Amino acid sequence: MTLDELLLLSDKLKQTIYNLKFKENDARKAYFENLYAIVYDFYKGKVFFEISKQIGKGNIKFTEEIFSLNTHIRRVYEIADHHLLAQAYQNDLNKKLLLESFTNFETTINLCFEESVNEEDRNKIIDDLNKKTLRVCKELNPENFSELLSELRKSSFIPLGRKFRYISNRIKDCYSSNYKEDVAFLEFCSKLRNSFSHSSGLYFGSAFEYTFEGVKFIFQNNQFLIMDGENSNVILLINEKLTDVLYRLLNCLDDISYIAYPDDGF
Repeated sequence: MTLDELLLLSDKLKQTIYNLKFKENDARKAYFENLYAIVYDFYKGKVFFEISKQIGKGNIKFTEEIFSLNTHIRRVYEIADHHLLAQAYQNDLNKKLLLESFTNFETTINLCFEESVNEEDRNKIIDDLNKKTLRVCKELNPENFSELLSELRKSSFIPLGRKFRYISNRIKDCYSSNYKEDVAFLEFCSKLRNSFSHSSGLYFGSAFEYTFEGVKFIFQNNQFLIMDGENSNVILLINEKLTDVLYRLLNCLDDISYIAYPDDGF
């Protein structure tokens, strides 16, 4: 994607934010505000890389007033002039884009789930997640079983996929896309995020493959992630797909007027 296309994308996001009907500090609006910051940061990184190339070519001139920065300026254009540095720089941009995009999506889903779920439904989800444990422990006396169930309901982790499933089924026919395909896509994104963030590309888990926009992502236990195929925009396209999924999911939250986004302390 060219710099002009990235700039246009960021401008479209600004317009989307302006057109949203949600109140200030609503989590659904905050998603797009955070997304704008993420995409704009990616755009700035690409601009910096292009500037470093132009410095190296001598197309950007510096006045004597900043001559003291000459050493540092030379280091800047080394990024584009050295193949390994250039590749590492682009990889870091894509990694940051993926991690921040998925974190933004996951945070929004978590906040929407917490606002929309009632205690009864939450308990049903947790009981279903722990059904094997509950089945094994069914011979416990009623008091101990009740204590176990209470502890599970307080401490159990509800995966993103289950939260997505709950929200997308809150209102009949509210989710307009292919639900199964999108669940598979979110599972892929979760594995990709974990591989990127926890082990610098080293994957731990069951074998898994997923093809997206011409690139096959191959996950094999205790091996580095393999990306088979060429698409320099694939991470940006993953970002766009996540946004499409979230945008469609908003229809399932139409009955909720406000979902608070927590104060980040800044």
